[in-house]
Amino acid sequence: MSTTTANDLYPEVQAFLEGGPLRGVVGGKEIESTGGETFVTSDPGSGKQLAEVFNFQAADVDMAVDVADAAFRKTGWAKLPQNERSALLHRLADAVEQQKHIIAQLESLDAGKIEAQAQGDVQNFVDTVRYFADLAQHVQRRSVLAVKNHEAWTVRQPYGACGFIFPWNFPFLLIGWGIAPALAAGNTVVIKPAEDTPMSAIYLG
Repeated sequence: MSTTTANDLYPEVQAFLEGGPLRGVVGGKEIESTGGETFVTSDPGSGKQLAEVFNFQAADVDMAVDVADAAFRKTGWAKLPQNERSALLHRLADAVEQQKHIIAQLESLDAGKIEAQAQGDVQNFVDTVRYFADLAQHVQRRSVLAVKNHEAWTVRQPYGACGFIFPWNFPFLLIGWGIAPALAAGNTVVIKPAEDTPMSAIYLG
């Protein structure tokens, strides 16, 4: 279980926890739940309250899906050249790695992990995103000669907006496993973290 105390918190973590109810992020903008309801996330090791979190409802999910769908259809993410999509995913991995200590401490507090394990989970996220960032450069059309004088095409196309519901036990690591291949292939994503461990996902947003 986590042994982090208030005196050990990084300033960024302290500010995150004390910044009022934690909001969701949709389309790059922070949002509150439509009804304004909140719930409490607590340190499972001590039972101490960590933060209030806005409790999103079905209408909020519908809105997030609509925004993700519009982003897929209108922003051109799916149509970006593979090397550009790859570069942006590498930037995401770099940004997370630069803040690994912050995310790991949030994960440690929220999920009850020791910080060394939480740091390993965050590094796994980084490595996964980089792996699929490299693969993004190979998501392309292929042509093969099927039979004489006939040509067969393999066309890889993204699905669209993809939804992910993540469990509590590996909150941040599994986000990487879900969103990295989806984004690399040109999809957009909607993330629903577990109510028990929402903080690292919210910080990522």
